[in-house]
Amino acid sequence: MTRLIAPRIGQLFLMSSTDRKVIKLSKAGSEESDLASELFHRINRVIPENQDLVCVQPTMLAGQAIEIMCERGFSQLPVLQGTRVLGVFSFRSFSKVSARLTSQQMRQDDVVPGELRVDEFLENWDFVCTGDEWRPVLERLDTSDGLLVGNKDKLIGVLSPMDLLRYLDNIASPYVMISEIEMSLRALIRAVINENELPDIADRSLAHDYNRQSRNIPHTLEEMTFENYRSILSRKENWAFFEDILGDNRKYISARLSRVKSIRNDLFHLKRELTVSDHEAISNFRDWLLNKTEQI
Repeated sequence: MTRLIAPRIGQLFLMSSTDRKVIKLSKAGSEESDLASELFHRINRVIPENQDLVCVQPTMLAGQAIEIMCERGFSQLPVLQGTRVLGVFSFRSFSKVSARLTSQQMRQDDVVPGELRVDEFLENWDFVCTGDEWRPVLERLDTSDGLLVGNKDKLIGVLSPMDLLRYLDNIASPYVMISEIEMSLRALIRAVINENELPDIADRSLAHDYNRQSRNIPHTLEEMTFENYRSILSRKENWAFFEDILGDNRKYISARLSRVKSIRNDLFHLKRELTVSDHEAISNFRDWLLNKTEQI
């Protein structure tokens, strides 16, 4: 099961035009986890782990803020007066205001956008709470560059569309890859074994799994399970069907299929959280199968 990730706070950087102060924040804004937060996907699980919350003072020059964003790979910076959120400075807000300044205005008023303070470019972002569910937030991110987590007097984090996308990808990708593996195995078997031959091959290959009760043995690929596919592929007398595509490495492939099967069962039955090694195993096998299916 996916691990509960509590709200995190890194370092809050308050930067003026002349100095840089680093202030450690406590997790006073964090909400205590409850059973619902452990079982359901909420914002406290979506905030990137070990997020560094980088904020600036309203007196910082826009050019300096942009330099910081480029250095850190950010597209926005919350602007704080003390601990109160005034708004967000972003590439978008800077561009919108700068675009309204004509060349004549800049010459006449001696205005250089990068030399204006960031509070000339602020935009307001909505706030969400760590206990909010992510589905309604998804709709709000569709029309916004991001959301602020917490409230105006207690900023906890910044949530961008990419943060949510990465979080959902991390959750969904194992299921997607397992699905691709199963569909590829089905396509591979269908490509090399005649439909009329499949029932006899299934009877021989799966008899042990069904206590030799042939009436229970599935005879179509759509009825078969992942373990059925593995049994058919791993059986020595069947390898002649697959050797041209998969090569002379039946035992090695059988072992990899067993590993994927074990991971699949743990994943679908929520027995444990998948490890990095598990992700690599199914990802590598999925990529290997992609290569083989392109040769069919």
